[in-house]
Amino acid sequence: MAALDPGEAGLVAGHVRECPACTGDVDEIRTTLAAVRRLPAEEMVGSWSGKVPELREAAVRAALARIPERE
Repeated sequence: MAALDPGEAGLVAGHVRECPACTGDVDEIRTTLAAVRRLPAEEMVGSWSGKVPELREAAVRAALARIPERE
């Protein structure tokens, strides 16, 4: 299930392409996720299996909230 509908996803993608700060944030998130995926399972503390999609959705919604409304 996608966290955003296609219209929202397009707005976010367009904003990220045009906003250096958000581009940097996305790059940092991708780097972090790649590092976490490389960790052996026994090094993970607690169960993260169901939390990553919720955290990702919260981050995307927070980014959407920072996009100025169109007039």
